[in-house]
Amino acid sequence: MGELVPGGNLALPDDTVTIRVPGPFDVSALVTDDGGRVRDDGDFVFYNQPAAPGAALRGDALTVDPQG
Repeated sequence: MGELVPGGNLALPDDTVTIRVPGPFDVSALVTDDGGRVRDDGDFVFYNQPAAPGAALRGDALTVDPQG
C-alpha cells in the first residue's frame, strides 16, 4: 500500500487491514456503500461509536474488513 497524503485517497485491499495512528489524534471512519454514500449515523465510526459493519476502532488502531 502507498503513502496517504493529506486530502488524498487510496483504494484498500480486499482483505482486512489495520491502520494505526499513534499520537494525539481522533481517528474516525465513514463506511460507505458501493455507490460511495453513507447510509445513516450507524456508518460513522469514532470514539463514542467504535464499530460499524466492516470497521472497528480500538485505541489508536482502525481495523477495516471489507468482507465484514
